[in-house]
Amino acid sequence: MGRGFLGLLALMLLIAPPAAAASHLFTDDAPLHLTITGPFAKLARLAKYNTDPYPATLALTDDAGAGQAFPIQVRARGISRRELYCTFPPIYLLFDKEAMHGTLFHGQKKLKLVTYCMPPPEYEQRIILEYLIYKLYNLITPESFRVRAAEVTYRENAADHGVTRFGYLIEEASEMASRNQRDELKAASHQVSLSQLDAHAAARAAMLEFMIANLDWEFLASVPGQNCCHNIKLLAAPDATPQTARAVTPVPYDFDYSGFVDSPYAGPAPGIPTEKTTDRYFRGYCAMAAEVPSVAQEYLARRADMKALIDSQPQLTPKFRDKADRFLDGFFTVISDPASLQSQVIKHCR
Repeated sequence: MGRGFLGLLALMLLIAPPAAAASHLFTDDAPLHLTITGPFAKLARLAKYNTDPYPATLALTDDAGAGQAFPIQVRARGISRRELYCTFPPIYLLFDKEAMHGTLFHGQKKLKLVTYCMPPPEYEQRIILEYLIYKLYNLITPESFRVRAAEVTYRENAADHGVTRFGYLIEEASEMASRNQRDELKAASHQVSLSQLDAHAAARAAMLEFMIANLDWEFLASVPGQNCCHNIKLLAAPDATPQTARAVTPVPYDFDYSGFVDSPYAGPAPGIPTEKTTDRYFRGYCAMAAEVPSVAQEYLARRADMKALIDSQPQLTPKFRDKADRFLDGFFTVISDPASLQSQVIKHCR
């Protein structure tokens, strides 16, 4: 191979678009500054009834890609927030994958954007708390969804000043699985059995739900008409099927019904002995109970990091920061005492 060819190859590598840019979307913690221009009044008005995509423009207005603007599509997503509660629903950002080559959104096709839901500032605080749950679980395991905070301006047209609110992007399930050398396991409700779950990974996920007082999830079942599982993605070895998969890892998401977030529209789960959204009740399976003490130690080892994460979140008000700190303190009080761990966690297994 001649020197001329090697020199040309080196030059091409130097000037080629930065394909690795995709990794920076969720490895960099700096908040993005995004402006999205599109028919949001129409999208919000019709969100309860349909999820039609609308053409829009996404502009980056910070160092991550200042001056870059991309044609995209936006559409409403979700179920309860879209259909029942939010005046501004969560949305999908739909990309032309080829057009994103070499940009911050390299490799992306469809991203979830969690929006502000309602205009009052308290709602924005709760969105920040939900974002922090993802970050807290990132401290425990890489088998978790990464998120990226963003200051998002939504506007109807170029002349509109729009409204600017905190939001965050959520890593696609396929990317999260690939990053962990796994595949997302697509299954119907109850198609995967308890014996197929990785006991330690399942106990770890159930402990997260206990920590944040979330009862809106299922490892093996889904709501009618939906694929498995409710607010859980399943990871398995590449090419596994629901029949052959072993050591399946449940990965939680969607935490707005948790006590940590304490959304005004959330309430106690039916059929579970709790009185308030903020009441904790462990719903992990007894088949994984033996893993609970070691999982508790994993969480205890990250206590200081979790507190630092909450305390360093600049958008949280002192009121919500203190409330979040106290809420986690209650969790750590339980799991740090062997008797409490036995009586309030292990004995509640199902």
